[in-house]
Amino acid sequence: MMTRFSFRSRLLMAGIAITTLLGGCAQQPISLDQASSIQNRLNPAWQAHEEAVRQVADWQCIGRIAIRTENQGGTVNLNWQQAGETAKIVLNAPLNQGTVELVGRPDMMLITDSAGHRRLTSNPEASIEQLTGWKIPITALPDWIRGLPHDKNAMIQLNEIGRLRTLSDDGWLIDYESYMPVPGLDLDMPRKISVSRNDIRLRLIVESWQMNTHGTLEPPR
Repeated sequence: MMTRFSFRSRLLMAGIAITTLLGGCAQQPISLDQASSIQNRLNPAWQAHEEAVRQVADWQCIGRIAIRTENQGGTVNLNWQQAGETAKIVLNAPLNQGTVELVGRPDMMLITDSAGHRRLTSNPEASIEQLTGWKIPITALPDWIRGLPHDKNAMIQLNEIGRLRTLSDDGWLIDYESYMPVPGLDLDMPRKISVSRNDIRLRLIVESWQMNTHGTLEPPR
């Protein structure tokens, strides 16, 4: 036997449902920083720039990284070559202090240390920390170096021309101090970047960018 509800009962039930729904939404309020980040992601200049950069799958970045922690610091030369999902990253310490080379994808890399020893790792960040004592966010760096957020929930702030000014991504704070033009392309890419979390600070100065839209860069070997 079907039970009939009066109009008043149905109205009361609907009110309870709406109140419950609104109450659930109220448990996760959006902060001013999050609201600003969402608005920045809708900026047409930023959207066009992000799409243009992500479309270039083959690129090379050459520069220097200064690394500082609470107890130590140092500088390494960086040569990062990316072909699709495959990267070849060479970290070369000055004055013949040693070279570390990584080849592969973030989920599986072959690491060669300064003594020529090789290891295959599914956690390159942990392996780099074991070799050098430095915690370098290798997985996210390909995006950060190019001036892009890595995590979809990262909070972004833009400069006056719609490029990243600051980025809060997975507990790291990335500050973009300046950009530089890429020869042959209508793109400007990061030149000076600071990356920090807790007592770790990385400062990258880029000397040159090479970005190829036709996929003619040699694959990393």
